Amino acid sequence: MGSLPSRLLTVAMSFVLFVTLRPPAQACSLSLATVRVSSDFRVIVRHDSTPIAGIQVEVYDAGERHRGDDETERKPVLTLVTSRDGVAEINNLGKGKYLVETKGPGRGSAVYAEVGDRPDKANNEISLEWPFSLNGTLKTRSLSGELVSNDPWKPFQNVQVQLWAPGLDKPLAKEDTGPQGRFHFNVIRPGVYVLRILGRQDNVMPDDQIEGDVSVELIPSAPDALASVSLRFGMTTCGIEYSSCPVANATPMATASRRIQVGYGPGIGSENPMIKGAEYKLLDDQGALLAEGTTDRRGIGALPAQWVGRARLIVASPMLQTVQQSLDLLTAEDRAPDIVVKMTSLTANSECSAVRLETHASQK
Repeated sequence: MGSLPSRLLTVAMSFVLFVTLRPPAQACSLSLATVRVSSDFRVIVRHDSTPIAGIQVEVYDAGERHRGDDETERKPVLTLVTSRDGVAEINNLGKGKYLVETKGPGRGSAVYAEVGDRPDKANNEISLEWPFSLNGTLKTRSLSGELVSNDPWKPFQNVQVQLWAPGLDKPLAKEDTGPQGRFHFNVIRPGVYVLRILGRQDNVMPDDQIEGDVSVELIPSAPDALASVSLRFGMTTCGIEYSSCPVANATPMATASRRIQVGYGPGIGSENPMIKGAEYKLLDDQGALLAEGTTDRRGIGALPAQWVGRARLIVASPMLQTVQQSLDLLTAEDRAPDIVVKMTSLTANSECSAVRLETHASQK
């Protein structure tokens, strides 16, 4: 690698993520770091501090990518696979700017590498991460769980779940969940895996189907890891998004209220804290529709006063975590505390959407 001292520069994808709360104004902007390298350098792929073998690394001429036709398949100038120590060696790369990225399941980590005239200012090693995920890596005690669409009006008819490990050219296993969304892989070896999700929903265009990778680390003995993987999925222009909050709260909330109030939860900045146009439905124990509607400009919706007994409330709004709450509806009382729904972002690190009872200031 020459006489230059080895200087390690750890580079992961740096990004600016813009996801609005309502379509169609969703937009995603990803910006990559640029690193000056010598003509001979190496790419090391890691998960945290652990080198990962068997990961495909591709190098593209960045100038050709910008000049090329978007409809034309772009071909890499180099295709490499990391060795047992997680390294892919690149030699005699000509002057210019290149895109270096991981490919295959868990792909997405990338950086621009610029080969110039100043070897004394160049690095001879860059680092990428695997698997790459905007949502981070879920820690779980088992590779099993439940997968649902965050849009309750467009549920999954099926989800194909593929289990991938580094260095393989085909999945370790795969399952079709059917509409129930439940899966289970009999894998107990600790390590980092990728769950590739291929969702199928009726009345959804092919390009809008929920597809993407979820990074998971199996730690069977970790008490702080999830017991299983239960996820609620949506799609943005940045790809798949998910929440690991419980799919539904089955513990009934007893209330005499028939008024729901829907607003933004913690961490969401908005001039108006209430959510206009949130869709809601009330279902009986058998799933039959009792009532439906949308919230007004004050985030208020109404449930039928005549219904008494067990029911399930569903509240949804684009790119916010859908709420499902079991209710035990008592005889209606006008002065009963409101059913307050606080909705949070559909992201892995967000707090969970929640329902509580809260006395309202006045009845109008």
